Amino acid sequence: MSNNSSSTDHDSGLDYILLFRLIVWGYFGMVLSLFGIIGNIITILVLISPSMRTTSTNIYLTALSCSNILFLLIFIPSYSMRYLLGYRLYISNQPPFAFEILLTRLPTSPVYNTILLSIIYLTIAVSMDRLILIKFPLKAKQILTQRATLITILLIYIFSIVYCIPYWLEQRYIPELKQCRLTDIGKKIHKYTRIYIYIPVVYLIPFVTLTCINVTIIQNLIATKRRKKHLCGKINKKKQADNHITLMLVTVIIVFVLCQLPLLILNAWYAIDPHGSYDSILFHSLNSIGILLIVCNTSTNFLLYCFFGQKFRQTLIEFILHILPKQYKQQTNIQKRSSKLIQLQRKQSIEKTYEQKQQVLLKNSQSITNSIINNNNNNNNNNNIETNEFNQQIINDNKSNQNSLQSTSINQEESCPLITKSEEILIMDENFPLKFDQPFRLCTSANGKRILLLRI
Repeated sequence: MSNNSSSTDHDSGLDYILLFRLIVWGYFGMVLSLFGIIGNIITILVLISPSMRTTSTNIYLTALSCSNILFLLIFIPSYSMRYLLGYRLYISNQPPFAFEILLTRLPTSPVYNTILLSIIYLTIAVSMDRLILIKFPLKAKQILTQRATLITILLIYIFSIVYCIPYWLEQRYIPELKQCRLTDIGKKIHKYTRIYIYIPVVYLIPFVTLTCINVTIIQNLIATKRRKKHLCGKINKKKQADNHITLMLVTVIIVFVLCQLPLLILNAWYAIDPHGSYDSILFHSLNSIGILLIVCNTSTNFLLYCFFGQKFRQTLIEFILHILPKQYKQQTNIQKRSSKLIQLQRKQSIEKTYEQKQQVLLKNSQSITNSIINNNNNNNNNNNIETNEFNQQIINDNKSNQNSLQSTSINQEESCPLITKSEEILIMDENFPLKFDQPFRLCTSANGKRILLLRI
């Protein structure tokens, strides 16, 4: 009973894994792969345009898109079509069909690992490119030349091919079994190629490098943002475009690390417990999801470029308009012209209404200023009249005061005479400092003093 129950559990687990792979690799993987191939082709066409192919970053991204296309072209037959076509045969335990035999005879595993390694190290090259541009902006043009970029890409591909040479010697096809088996060399180097060297070269070193570069770039972006906020100034357009490209690549690197992380964990699990991990349903389920995440990463870079790359979007729109037929172009041109005319008419109507409002405001302001001036003139006239009247009143009051003083003095003289004697005299002296023949009156007061009075 125990043997039967274990065999039924094994069969049910195998059926679950096959169904899960059909859904994940067969359906979702096929859709993502087709979308990714189209997106990467469009990306290459945009990046090789005259306005985009001059920078080293775009050259790296072009090479990365080529590797993505190759990876997806291998994934479709090796994973998607294999389970779409052979799922029923796998469930019924039938012998391998022709398509599967063809796949096993082809060196799909070495090519798959070579392309995957090139994708990983091209991503590191792109991140290093941005780091050099940020840290050494003055020397970047001398370092990041097109020649140096192409040499770096070539070296990455050579390294990937050389590293994966053991995979070509690891297995051989046996026609009697219609399966691949490990060779003698493969049995000796299997642990080294799949565990001891594979994990550091493919996962640990790239992950640590990308994390350090990404942290440095993010710190620099935060510092630039704070500096801009502190200075309250605007960054020039070139600097702003570079920041957009840097932000786009940071996002690409973060997505890449997150998509590669499950396979790193699974490879570490396999290195620790090879037999237990291979018999675990959870391991195979996570492995299916991890490979699908790599497909998702290689397929969705186009969306990230469109979302974060402003220049990429503009070049893509120009490219689409250039491909469209002439009739559609004429229609779009007519629509653009009509929309421009409508905008001009609206602008002119707004300007007219604005001018009319300004004229009304000017008229109102002129009438208000005139009324203010008239009021000021009236007030000034009234003030002049009031001041004249006031001055006249003051003069009259002074005259009346003088008259009253004269009358009081006369009355005092009459009541109490101070002068007892007065006589008119003439001074005939030429040295006298007054007018010649000036008549004077000499008065004598009651106490005997004499006063000389000048008649005016």
